[in-house]
Amino acid sequence: MRAYVLSTGDELIRGRTLDTNTSEIARALAAEGVTVIGASLVGDDEADLVAAIRRAAGEADVVILSGGLGPTEDDCTRRAVAAAVGVPLERVPEIADALRQRFAARGMTMAPSNLLQADRPVGAETLPNRFGTAPGFAMSLGNATLFALPGPPHEMRGVLTEELLPRLRRLLPAERRVVRTRALETFGEREATIGEKIRDLMARGRQPRVGTTAGRGVIRVIVHAEGSETEVEAALAKEEAEIRRRLGASVYGVDGETLPEVVGRMLLARGMTLAVAESCTGGLIGASMTEVAGISSVFLGGVIAYANAVKIRELGVDAATLDRVGAVSEEVARAMASGVRAKFGSDVGIGITGVAGPDGGSPEKPVGTVHVALDVRGTVTHRRLSLPGDRALVREIAAKCALDLVRRTIG
Repeated sequence: MRAYVLSTGDELIRGRTLDTNTSEIARALAAEGVTVIGASLVGDDEADLVAAIRRAAGEADVVILSGGLGPTEDDCTRRAVAAAVGVPLERVPEIADALRQRFAARGMTMAPSNLLQADRPVGAETLPNRFGTAPGFAMSLGNATLFALPGPPHEMRGVLTEELLPRLRRLLPAERRVVRTRALETFGEREATIGEKIRDLMARGRQPRVGTTAGRGVIRVIVHAEGSETEVEAALAKEEAEIRRRLGASVYGVDGETLPEVVGRMLLARGMTLAVAESCTGGLIGASMTEVAGISSVFLGGVIAYANAVKIRELGVDAATLDRVGAVSEEVARAMASGVRAKFGSDVGIGITGVAGPDGGSPEKPVGTVHVALDVRGTVTHRRLSLPGDRALVREIAAKCALDLVRRTIG
């Protein structure tokens, strides 16, 4: 089966918004054994979109559109699909009633224009959207099946997973080749080092295929396998085991897992709690932990101790130590870790202090110098980091290094 992906919106073609929908849809299709033969961005022009839909339907078995299902005049996907198929639009009472109920349940007044989202090309099948107000729809154009999805990524993802993919699977042959990927998330080693350790696994022409990508300190090792469901699952399991054997503790997760998620699970499994004292990261560690649902059972809280006075008052850092070695030092990081652990009564305390830049560095403590300390039930360890990058990157990588230190220490 061949598929074409169309993403719509002036904000996409003018670069104001990054198009993530196309890549996510393509990955989902590839996992089902569907070949994506092309993808296009189309602006909010009805005539252009009609032409793109007809062209894609002439080349592919399945055409998936995302975007243009909102309540404003420039949301033209409904009109464009109707025009491409040659049918009028109709208002679906059930959708209109659901929209009214959705707004009423939230105590909100619905604008009349929201009812545009209840319009459908005659003959279309509704794809319910429990994540937002814009349901999708499906219909035929010649020999192709069209699927229209909402544009906001979380809504698109929900309708894709819950509505489109089950329908797509019914169109596919029972016995088919599938493509699956597995991504092993690593932290703590450079991409070149990772590459050296798995060099032979990345040889051209080898199956399954193995490659790496790097971003914001995380090195991802991606395995692509193709074949029957049974063959693919066996190949992925075998390759994952070999990569883990070679990379050891550098592997912290699979398929997009984050360090906060992994650390949270480890703390929960060990019955331990965490508190953080942050200077240069300014709350990034705490913020990343609170992105994890249910983390309150293990993450107690933290102190943003940017000023020395706060380090002294809230964490018990010795003023004489600050005067002698400065805030960016091993001694202060250790004192912050122990101080926050005592303050919150946690099992684990993180203390982090550094020079994020762009100013403030010195020959002894250049920009990118960060000290991370970890107090685990009274045993304190320390790492000095020399991090490259601008202020934002130094702070982000420093926060990840702190969590990685927790992972490796309590693991």
